Amino acid sequence: MAAPNWACWKPLRGPRRLGLSPSPPAMTASGSRIWRARGPVAVTVIIRPATLDDVPAIVMLIAQNARKGGLLPRDEASVRAHIGNFLVAVQVALDEGSSEAGPDALGAPSRIVGCGSLLPMNATLVELRSLAVDEAARGAGIGQRLVAALVEEARRRRFGTIFALTRVVGFFERCGFTVAPKAFFPEKVWNDCVACPMLENCDEVAVMMPLQQGEPGAIRVTPEDRERVLQAIQAGRIARRGVSRENLIPLETVARLTEEVKAHRAQGFAVPKRDVRKVVLAYNGGLDSSASVPWLIEHYGCEVICFVADIGQREDFEAIRQKALRTGASKVIIKDLRDEFANEYLFPLIQSGAIYENKYLLGASISRPLIAKHQVAVAEAEGADAVAHGATGKGNDQVRFELTYMAMNPKLRVIAPWREWAFNGWQEVYEYARSRGVPLGKYEKGVYTTDENLWHFSHEGGRLEDLEYEPEECLWEWTNAIEETPDQPEYVEVEFINGIPKRLNGVALGGAALIERLNEIGSLHGIGRADLVENRLIGMKVRRLDEAPGGIILRVAHQSLEEITLDRETMHFKQMVALKYAEVVYNGQWFTPLRDALQAFVTVTQRDVTGSARVKLFKGNAMVVQRRAAYSLYREDLATFNTDAAYDHDDADGFVKLYGLPMRVKAQLDRRRVTRATSQDAG
Repeated sequence: MAAPNWACWKPLRGPRRLGLSPSPPAMTASGSRIWRARGPVAVTVIIRPATLDDVPAIVMLIAQNARKGGLLPRDEASVRAHIGNFLVAVQVALDEGSSEAGPDALGAPSRIVGCGSLLPMNATLVELRSLAVDEAARGAGIGQRLVAALVEEARRRRFGTIFALTRVVGFFERCGFTVAPKAFFPEKVWNDCVACPMLENCDEVAVMMPLQQGEPGAIRVTPEDRERVLQAIQAGRIARRGVSRENLIPLETVARLTEEVKAHRAQGFAVPKRDVRKVVLAYNGGLDSSASVPWLIEHYGCEVICFVADIGQREDFEAIRQKALRTGASKVIIKDLRDEFANEYLFPLIQSGAIYENKYLLGASISRPLIAKHQVAVAEAEGADAVAHGATGKGNDQVRFELTYMAMNPKLRVIAPWREWAFNGWQEVYEYARSRGVPLGKYEKGVYTTDENLWHFSHEGGRLEDLEYEPEECLWEWTNAIEETPDQPEYVEVEFINGIPKRLNGVALGGAALIERLNEIGSLHGIGRADLVENRLIGMKVRRLDEAPGGIILRVAHQSLEEITLDRETMHFKQMVALKYAEVVYNGQWFTPLRDALQAFVTVTQRDVTGSARVKLFKGNAMVVQRRAAYSLYREDLATFNTDAAYDHDDADGFVKLYGLPMRVKAQLDRRRVTRATSQDAG
């Protein structure tokens, strides 16, 4: 790691600098670097790494700025935990004639007048935050000094980009930053912004600065030169300006490649990078992931391994394998995850009772952490240094994938082609993919996007974006129209043990097989259709059609058993937990302590949810008509309206009086208030 460039760690300019003439920084006994000063100096400022002794002052500075809405407050524990990423500006009062400026070198009075910190987002991206300057010390360039020092420190640590969210855009532009879309920094948005109370009305602007400029970059080459040129690129022997190093590449080849780079830039693409050697791409054979394969090869000069998760979608996986290989993948790894999906993800979801915004059974949301988890495992097994996905910058899936990547292996680099390439919409992606030989059907404007797995089938986009459009019947892939369902009902009986479905109609089935069978039966009767408008994590509303016949049947059957096995207080609290559980799953926070804690509560509530429910399926409805449980709290002798000795109705008299006591006291007070007011008006 290169040593810091101390040229940016300068003393204070402006009215407080009296006769200061800087020299190169010296090293004190404690290892801090300081500036020397010549001549009569009254006050100067040094910038140095923060220490634990600085924590109280840093917290006060941040709080001072937070009160004015400029920063988010940070507590002492947070600052202490990240003190190694903080720099502080220290104002030092010097005796006349002193030759050194710095609290380590002097016994002079000093105080902290500014601070700032770095927060790594991933291996290449770092945020500049908590930048604060004491109100009494403003106007002297301290903020700019801190920014310059933090930028230099980020560059020294080999980050590729530094960014900040700010309301003072002009200040950062003067420091060399440029405005950028927030979508460029999803790690920040999904880790911090979603928890901010001002999210809906945020007026902060993202600014950024590239740090590692001038490095050699990989470039697209023709097949005959591919291996030779890529080897040279990876070895750093081709520079962006087309210089041939060590005469390993003929100059005419370099000239041709340079022209390709210019043409590439003219199409709106960045010059390819060479800092990724091998990437594992989440692949499904669709347009997004198929276009990503050649794009990754061209832009990163890397090997691409495609990972395909079989989670119950009806696909020809061998055809998907061949498509990926023809597109340029070096290897395709397919894993059958259906039973793991059912047993470790879908059944806990059923236990929790989670449903998003009353309609959505979370079919897409719940699958992404599973896919990303195994994608990371493949990356580790294959020695890859990056993972990639084809999710767009407008959707939720980018969050779900990347939060899981972070939880599983934060050292892996994350590449999201949709946030990097310059295509304007699906048609340009399609045209690019076709130009690279990706086998695709004819492009149709307004095409729908679909998602399918063991749990659901969904449609988005296309004509569904018109809220007045009634979906055509052909958009319902799984389920029959009501008009086409049987005219006779069908009954299914589902048996649960501790809230987990184990048997269907008396037959023990594995998790995936049980759901598949319920999907078949439920689809026949038109069960599980939903036309909904959901609130996405990033704030927009999106319409989707969702089909989950098996999920609906399991949900109503499980719920009917909870009704007779859970006591009132537990059941009511669990309903609140279900709302949070659904939010956690929807937001991609499966691998978090919060989800673990919620699951622990849910698991306890399921100890007595053992029994069976008989469900009647008819014309799109799933209705429980019979239920029985080994630990049922329901007692017919207590619930009956017939006279018997099990319940004394007179006992209710005292209960009602006590239960209504607060209301009676309030009513008496209100009556006295009205009487008093009436008397005063009469007088």
